Amino acid sequence: MSAFSVRWIFLLEQDYTYSLGRHLPADWREGWAFADSSGRRRLEIHPNGDAVVLAGYAWDGCTPKYSLADIVLGTPDGVPSEITKKPKTYYASLLHDVLYQFLDAGLPLSRRQADAVFLEIMQRDRFAPRRVYHAAVRMFGGLFRMFTRWKRRYAGRKIPL
Repeated sequence: MSAFSVRWIFLLEQDYTYSLGRHLPADWREGWAFADSSGRRRLEIHPNGDAVVLAGYAWDGCTPKYSLADIVLGTPDGVPSEITKKPKTYYASLLHDVLYQFLDAGLPLSRRQADAVFLEIMQRDRFAPRRVYHAAVRMFGGLFRMFTRWKRRYAGRKIPL
């Protein structure tokens, strides 16, 4: 067994915005930011429903993943998209990871809604086995979330925008 050379596989180089409007409460007019355990803002949800994941956020893509003799084994992230040149699950796994990270910090979404966002983005990015991946996060997402808390240091908090 070998260890990963880096702690995270992906690092967001610039802010990424995605509209969560259809998943937020109908009367949503608030704006909140979510900070990690070190106090660094990682996610903002604006009054118009836009979620902004801030540059510098790091994640592992679709999980689980393991390293064996310097080969990554685990859930594939898909082929590169013709448009973004990134794996087809890149943005879906990004949003899913950050939403799961702040579920217990007052995020105005449920785990089911976070999983629906995951499916929605995979559909937008034309990832063929999206329904299999969605079924897996519905069945095992809560378990993996509990298992990976140590790596993410989930003690995030909600702060005014």
